[in-house]
Amino acid sequence: MVLIKACLMEDVPLNEMREASILGRVLLLANVDGQFYAMDGTCSHQFANLSLGSRDGFIVTCPLHGAQFDIRTGKVVKRAGPGERTNDLRAYRVVIADGCLNIDM
Repeated sequence: MVLIKACLMEDVPLNEMREASILGRVLLLANVDGQFYAMDGTCSHQFANLSLGSRDGFIVTCPLHGAQFDIRTGKVVKRAGPGERTNDLRAYRVVIADGCLNIDM
């Protein structure tokens, strides 16, 4: 387990999403009703920035073609389209310490 500081808790306001770059990876951080989640921040379909998309509960929708992912697991909920390649994303464990969000990389 390698914990990497992503940001302060206050940098991801309640029920909002933010992008973070950690060790060369783009991550999506989300605060869902006070619980923090992290997953890869680039859509696996055509590499759009998921932080520019929308979130409904635990489901993040890509702004480009509508692919959907579960922020808790990174699993695809809805592919970009029939027959379109959309792969699961990696989800990361978030550890809160001293007011910071630390990502288990």
